Amino acid sequence: MLYHEKAEHQKTCAVSSTAGSLVRTGPCGGIGGNVRETSMSDVNRIVQVIVRHWNAVDAISVMYERKGKEAWADRWGGEGGKPSTFSLQQDEYLTSVHGHYGQFKDFVVIRSLTFVSNLRSYGPYGKEDGVPFALHAGPGGKIMGFHARSGQFLDAIGTYVKMDNY
Repeated sequence: MLYHEKAEHQKTCAVSSTAGSLVRTGPCGGIGGNVRETSMSDVNRIVQVIVRHWNAVDAISVMYERKGKEAWADRWGGEGGKPSTFSLQQDEYLTSVHGHYGQFKDFVVIRSLTFVSNLRSYGPYGKEDGVPFALHAGPGGKIMGFHARSGQFLDAIGTYVKMDNY
């Protein structure tokens, strides 16, 4: 599937479930790859993100802070592309992730990603080509982590959002 209509967008890129005080959105992108999840237990914040990219997003790696300790989650995706890294300040948090997905080689994958925080934007990483998508935290929300599908590339990405009013 290269694109979807508004009704399909609401099913696949909008709020899909809640777990405690976290809201799960997405994933947006292609249907290939293996499901990737990160335990959100005790996550305080996202510290750093590495995106491997060129004409598509090859992989993403995320460092989380849990109970005051920083640790990397597994890399999702392949080893291709060039790595780009950004770090969030102590008082900085992500408010949205947007990008494009579409055909690359024989796969429908994430073609580009841009991360927006309460202070600045990071990216775009990859090539802004294909179907646009956006995953917003909403008013009072903070993106606390990600879930995805990946194989050789990052096929799809979704977010876990903490809402201040939950």
